[in-house]
Amino acid sequence: MTRIAVAWRGAAVVGVLALAAGCGGDGTPERDAATVRSEVMTQSAVVMDTAHVTGRQVGAFPPRSTPTDLSCDDDNDDSPDRVLSQMWTVHSKDNTALGKGMANLAARLPGQGWKIVRNGPDSSLSKNQQILATHLATKIQMDVTWEKNLRYGDPLIQFDVYSPCFRSK
Repeated sequence: MTRIAVAWRGAAVVGVLALAAGCGGDGTPERDAATVRSEVMTQSAVVMDTAHVTGRQVGAFPPRSTPTDLSCDDDNDDSPDRVLSQMWTVHSKDNTALGKGMANLAARLPGQGWKIVRNGPDSSLSKNQQILATHLATKIQMDVTWEKNLRYGDPLIQFDVYSPCFRSK
């Protein structure tokens, strides 16, 4: 999967999850963008450290990069309703190590304030393992998918840590 495809897939996931979270309209909470950015960056680092996987990192991986500011409205980039998303992938030739990383997330995130909402196969033909979770204190959300890529290319884990929709104060 190319970097562009990964970015588009991640952006699409954020858009769908943002809509599912009831973003948009008058119900969108007002938050300080710098605070939200800090929360996403902090929780991204927690997720990365908890997974404890090594390999070639691509994208906005913590702690070197910052979250991307995206509109909650796919049809209007100028919408005041925003989501901050930090997306990155870790590629490895070792599927066993990636599997251990996913097991680390499932086992250790609840002890760090995360609620695992889903841990199982995604809806793709490959039935990749997907973990969806919410950090209970900050409401930051996580979508992590292990793509084994047994036929095509290197296996990878795709990470997406993102805020709920908000309006900047």
